[in-house]
Amino acid sequence: MQTPEILIIDDDEINNFVLKNVILRAFSDARIHTVPQGQAGLDFLANRRSEGMDPPGIILVDINMPILNGFEFLDAYQERFLDPSSHVYMVSSSISKEDQKRSYSYEFVQGYITKPLVNQNVVFIVDEYLQTRKA
Repeated sequence: MQTPEILIIDDDEINNFVLKNVILRAFSDARIHTVPQGQAGLDFLANRRSEGMDPPGIILVDINMPILNGFEFLDAYQERFLDPSSHVYMVSSSISKEDQKRSYSYEFVQGYITKPLVNQNVVFIVDEYLQTRKA
C-alpha cells in the first residue's frame, strides 16, 4: 500500500493534534505536515516545487485562519499549484451553507467536512485517496 502524504492547513493546534492522531492510528506510515495558515501552506508548496517534489496527495484546509484564509489559499493554489492528483478538502467549524457552496465552487475541492472531526470521515478521505492511487 502506498504511504499517504497529507498537508493540514489550520491554525487550531488542538484540531491538528487530534487529526494527526486519528490519521496515524489508521495509517501508521502516513507522512503528515501541518502549517498554521494559508500563506504558510503556499510557502510549503513552493518549497516542495523548488525541490522538485509533488504536492502532498491530500490537502486539508480550514476556512477561518489569520493572514490568508482558506478561500484565499484555494484561489492561490488554483493559480499556482493545482495538481489533479491531489485531493483537497475543506475542514471547518462553519456549518454555513454559503461556505459549503463556495467551497464546492472550486472544481478540485473533493469535500467539505465540519468540525469536530469524526474518525470515520478522516479515514474515509485517506482510504478514498489510496483507492484512486491504485486505479
